[in-house]
Amino acid sequence: MSTTIDVYPATGFMPFVEQTRARTQELFQNLLDRYEIGSQIEIKAFYPSTKPLRYIDKDLVWEPGMDLGFAYWINGEWDSSSWPSCLAVGNDDRITEEDLVYPFDSKPEHLGLWSIVEEFEDLLPPKQLAKILAQDHYWFEYRNVGGPALASTGYGLVAAAIAEATQGIIATFDCAFEERNGQSADEFLSWWGDSQLRLYGAKSFA
Repeated sequence: MSTTIDVYPATGFMPFVEQTRARTQELFQNLLDRYEIGSQIEIKAFYPSTKPLRYIDKDLVWEPGMDLGFAYWINGEWDSSSWPSCLAVGNDDRITEEDLVYPFDSKPEHLGLWSIVEEFEDLLPPKQLAKILAQDHYWFEYRNVGGPALASTGYGLVAAAIAEATQGIIATFDCAFEERNGQSADEFLSWWGDSQLRLYGAKSFA
């Protein structure tokens, strides 16, 4: 079982994976330093389906269909991993005529649109929502329920790093967090790290 965090971009910009990795590491280290924990975090991005393990190339750019692993190393030792993916928006993600009737009751004006429109139309300004709906991809990041504190914190920071780079919004549909959906990276970062430190305690990051 896992919980997931989605990022819905508002631009077609595809960042380098290295940019995501480096920014996530920076956000994580800043969090540890702010709590004066004294640990050093290192994050390594890798291809999960290759044996032996192969780390990503520095010039690798995100693209739809890409599944990666982000490994969290604390004070020189591997601890855990989370699993970000970039997914294409497919036909199954769009509202069909079947969705217009019970039990879905989608709005007729939403026919053919990306189904996330019904989650965000009352939360986001129309221009921002239109930019998001115009994209053909999004990111999906997950961690295993009951997993270590590092991956359970890091996967949210990965989402924030991607949202920063793509002017995106952050959401969950399986209770990865209880705050409202549709937050910007800055809004999300204003509470995510602090909530994780309260949940797991500083010793879990030492």
